Amino acid sequence: MNKGKTRIRIKTLIAAVASVLLIMLSAGCGSGTEHDGRNPDGSVSITMAGWALDTRPEFRALAAAFHQSHPNITLTVKEYSADDYDTQLIADLSAGKAPDVFPIKNLKMYYAYASPGALADLSDEMGSLKGDTNIPSLEDYILNGKSYALPYRQDAWLLYYNATMLRSLGIEIPDGSWTWDSYMAICREIKDSLRDKGESGVYPTYHHTSMQSLPQAIALAQSSLDSSSTGTTGDGVRSGALQETKERNQAERRLFFSGDYTYLKAMYSLFLTMQDEQLTLGYNTISSSNTTYQSQFGMQKAVLLLMGSWFMGPLAQQQAHGDAEAFDWGVTSLPQVSEGTTEHPITFGDPTGFAVSADAPEAKKEAAKAFVKWAAGPKGAMVTASTGSVPAYMSDAALDTFFANKGLPQDEESRTVIQRSVIQQENPIGEATQVIQDELSIAQSSILSETKSAGEAITKAEHAIANTGLLP
Repeated sequence: MNKGKTRIRIKTLIAAVASVLLIMLSAGCGSGTEHDGRNPDGSVSITMAGWALDTRPEFRALAAAFHQSHPNITLTVKEYSADDYDTQLIADLSAGKAPDVFPIKNLKMYYAYASPGALADLSDEMGSLKGDTNIPSLEDYILNGKSYALPYRQDAWLLYYNATMLRSLGIEIPDGSWTWDSYMAICREIKDSLRDKGESGVYPTYHHTSMQSLPQAIALAQSSLDSSSTGTTGDGVRSGALQETKERNQAERRLFFSGDYTYLKAMYSLFLTMQDEQLTLGYNTISSSNTTYQSQFGMQKAVLLLMGSWFMGPLAQQQAHGDAEAFDWGVTSLPQVSEGTTEHPITFGDPTGFAVSADAPEAKKEAAKAFVKWAAGPKGAMVTASTGSVPAYMSDAALDTFFANKGLPQDEESRTVIQRSVIQQENPIGEATQVIQDELSIAQSSILSETKSAGEAITKAEHAIANTGLLP
């Protein structure tokens, strides 16, 4: 009974995406226009999905820059809700109103989008970039030997620090050498220094545990490998052997789909200890008050912050506009399980990619494919970087452009940490991805609210996942 219900829940999303194919076929395979989607003057107009356009400028910037270099193609950006993006996009897919190009926010939903055939095959476009070590996340989108999206943005989780506050407390600036043990010890030191200075309402660090990334994705990334399998790629993933990247992803995939999630316990123990010692705001307070990481770090209510690289550009902009307080800050690598991986630290972060509707008229489809290929490559990367987002194509020139944005830190550690890091997938791709993450999210709530022990909650999740029959 439970197994059947869960299978229905997992496949409902896939069925919703697939329904657009039947709708288009019943309508006569598109509009049937003699110009195959072209405008009367021979130009092509396509639509692209985006979200939070006022604070995520890369969508309009990419559309404008592509049109400038391809004047025969015009992109119009359609705004969706950032919080309900997938729900709204799937509704448009089901109604046959989907944009010609749309972002895949992360890998959690990729299987659901790609498996019914709603996405165009971009394997040829991927082939032109294959082997380029500047874009290590390119093959993250391969499913059954084909690629249905190409990455244009790559986020990695980092440790943010308030350099101004650390200096005032007499504590050294992080240098990328921290393990989780040293991270907790330094947070205790910060707490003591804050108390001695009479600072109230300020925490040593902030864990935004309303995101299940903390600590689950950290544990997955850092538990799937031992130190002997990392840190051997010269200048990091960017210039390392792509075969090594594949091996890392395969090791993580095996762990994620194994059905055994006891590897989460050690990280939960650390997070609960820090929560109980009031080194960070507690999960229950975060959940009940809708606390944001922007306010905690930006308003100097936390000295440290574990967060994705996507926050770097917005933080600089918030400081410039007075929406965050003025202070010096920087980023360094996530703390590591052991010192053996600090040279090339293990972190996580899914790419954000562009996909193309399989049912767009041929001329629109080809124009959309050209845009996606351009956005994923070196020219698109320069545009993405100029808007304050880290591009998936992480060349030296693109990262120089990113750090040229006003207000971003200029120290060497902040500038090089992403290139040095081993960026593991947060959501390994498979039919069971969504149900695994859903069940582990329930476990997280029980564990961090301290209504169940980690062992009890994880065992319950393991049974629920196993009962779906979706594990490989």
